[in-house]
Amino acid sequence: QRIRDIDLRHPVRSPYNFFTWSELITDFCQDVIHENNKENEKKPVTLVCNSIGTISAFQAVIDTPDLYTGVCVVTPNFRELHSAEILFPELIMPLVRTIQKTLREKGQPLFDALAKPDTVKQILKEPYKIQDAIDDTLVQVLLDPLLTEGGSKVVFDTLSYSAGPLPEQQLSMFPKDKPVWITYGTADPWTPDARVDALIEKPCVERVVPLPGVGHCPHDEAPQLVNPFIVEFLKRVHPEE
Repeated sequence: QRIRDIDLRHPVRSPYNFFTWSELITDFCQDVIHENNKENEKKPVTLVCNSIGTISAFQAVIDTPDLYTGVCVVTPNFRELHSAEILFPELIMPLVRTIQKTLREKGQPLFDALAKPDTVKQILKEPYKIQDAIDDTLVQVLLDPLLTEGGSKVVFDTLSYSAGPLPEQQLSMFPKDKPVWITYGTADPWTPDARVDALIEKPCVERVVPLPGVGHCPHDEAPQLVNPFIVEFLKRVHPEE
């Protein structure tokens, strides 16, 4: 077992970090969901998240627990580029940071070359086991925000984010009365099965459900399995409805 100190600050002090993103989630819940409720009932909000969004969702509940009922996770993310995830960080991290700095300063041509429909579709073939789910609509949904002004800066700052919280750390401090359910695809090349299954040991995690033959985005690849799981979770946190 390795024990590491975790630096929670963004290495380049970027505003694009999990603490800012979690605040945006909370602001949206308070300023949009609650304000637009015609019955003026400010009921707690249930979060459903995928991949890297899991970290932001967890942080939102940790910071503002009274606003939320719990979190339904469709594939967690363990942040492979985090300094605590890399062996021999004293040797490897200087090289990683050099590459990250180069991308931030000179990576725009590479970004422009990759941010094209055919390239994105090809990249998605790695995490998506069920590749029929990769269609033009999905590609465009991913491309549109990337092509907005400042999109490349967000991408490169995010790739440089080798600090901040990890899911096990967050779940260890998670409110015990806010249930967490997790489902994931066993054919996901980015998410180790054993590490996901081990999350059941956290007091707040009630269920961890593997989906055989599914990749990193089960909600796209197998909605017939994921949607009932989400509905069941909603019934768990809203039993009166």
